[in-house]
Amino acid sequence: MMKSHIRMGAISKALILGLVAAFATGPALAQSVAEVAAYNGPDRMEKLVEAAKKEGKLTLYTVTPVDDVNQVIEAFTAKYGIPVTLWRGSSEDVLRRAVTEIKAGRHDVDVIETNGPELEALHRENILQAVDSPVFSEIFPGAVPAHREWAGSRLNIITASYNTDLVSDADVPKSWNDLLDPKWSGKIGVESEAYDWLATVVQSFPSKEDGLAFYSKLEETNHPLLVKGHPQLANMTASGELPITLQVYLYRVHQLEEEGAPIKPLSIGPAIARINGLGIAKTTEHPNAAILYQQFTLTDAQKILASRHFTPANTKEVPFPANMEVKVIEPTAMLDDLPALRETFEKTFQQ
Repeated sequence: MMKSHIRMGAISKALILGLVAAFATGPALAQSVAEVAAYNGPDRMEKLVEAAKKEGKLTLYTVTPVDDVNQVIEAFTAKYGIPVTLWRGSSEDVLRRAVTEIKAGRHDVDVIETNGPELEALHRENILQAVDSPVFSEIFPGAVPAHREWAGSRLNIITASYNTDLVSDADVPKSWNDLLDPKWSGKIGVESEAYDWLATVVQSFPSKEDGLAFYSKLEETNHPLLVKGHPQLANMTASGELPITLQVYLYRVHQLEEEGAPIKPLSIGPAIARINGLGIAKTTEHPNAAILYQQFTLTDAQKILASRHFTPANTKEVPFPANMEVKVIEPTAMLDDLPALRETFEKTFQQ
């Protein structure tokens, strides 16, 4: 009996030592999301890649059109062997879904890609993780906030456009005042929620009051058609439903041109740009894969975005177009002033 007791004691001791060893090499050594995001040693990429491959997957919520974002995802997966689960929606839908799920304790999303104001809203909801990345120094000025919880990957240039079959070369508007010609009555499209665009573009007039007065006059004389969605505006121009539209994404105009559609960008005043970027959810269960995807988007994928006619934010990877006058919509101000901007827009265009 004594021998049996001694043997059982030895086994128990061995089991305890084994458990201690397991805990010492398991979760106790696992890095938190914050630790992964803060690491910036010389072997940063090597560590990210190795750990990301072990995590083996990630989920992306994005506003980028599926055909475009899939180009980035396919290149990322081809390089690192990490599959990406994609969910695509509007900026409002991405914001709502991310906040609702995370607040409810559901941690599906790893990377959130959307417009600057929505990313700032996620920052204020304490959703995003600050990242220490050396690539941030290469990004277009103003496209990485001081808190580093997100980084701009591209500028969505907002411009006007016209249908080349419906607008002759002689009739192409050369100035804002040309849009007041009665021949354009009912033939101009305006994005129905372009509050930030209006607030920014009026800065190109001698005064804000002059700018708002012009757009009020445009509404009174030519009654622009309000359309939901910048891509929809571009499609309506290309199809001939509207001869002229005032707020379309430049990349979409170039894509439609490439496809043979009768559409061209229309330069009146400065181009207005929205920052579009991506941040890492604090609750990500794949922090290395998420940060690796952000890094890939801000480096390798910049040339992919350029090939799709986007304007990349990493000016080292893809130099900014020469002689392009751009006014960038400031995300924080847009978020803070949204109610007043909406009221001004709706009053101007009498919604």
